[in-house]
Amino acid sequence: MKNPAGFTLIELLAVIAIIAIMSTLLFPQIGRFQDRARSIVCVNNLRQVGVGVLAYLGENNYEYPIIEPNPQNPVYLPNASGDPTEIEAKPMLEVLGQYGVNDAVLQCPADIKGDNWYAKNIPHTSYQWRVMLDGENANSAKIYGGRRGYGVRIVNPSRVTICTDYERVHGSKMNRLYADGHVSKPNY
Repeated sequence: MKNPAGFTLIELLAVIAIIAIMSTLLFPQIGRFQDRARSIVCVNNLRQVGVGVLAYLGENNYEYPIIEPNPQNPVYLPNASGDPTEIEAKPMLEVLGQYGVNDAVLQCPADIKGDNWYAKNIPHTSYQWRVMLDGENANSAKIYGGRRGYGVRIVNPSRVTICTDYERVHGSKMNRLYADGHVSKPNY
């Protein structure tokens, strides 16, 4: 009996068919793995922003930085009170740059493939700073308003968002950095 030196045509076609079937099953999973990896990098970026904020607090009498979320359409008017000692609001990179926050940290990798207005129009960041705690003391942070009318309320730092993705780019969810430094992706 003669021993063949290679594959027959039928064997080769069978192997190609098996590979094609397996690849159709795996390709959707690869996309999900890439999306999950982007989300994990985003969480790490926001965590680094949180470390920068905590370092800032340690050097600035535990007062949150005053960050301008959109320099092109400012929340804060420069020296609106006329007080020469008033702290000017600055972009996030300028305030937190000396604490390890750089352009790469402020760029969510999911924005590269998406159409995030904020990332395209606001220089150096795809994350939005929430202005609720600007200038507040971290040991007794307060926000104005409340459930039962107006007034000042002391807040729980683990419940107050200070920085977030601008849009829902992680499977219809947003990663959020909270005032106590933790990052999560809530279900709402």
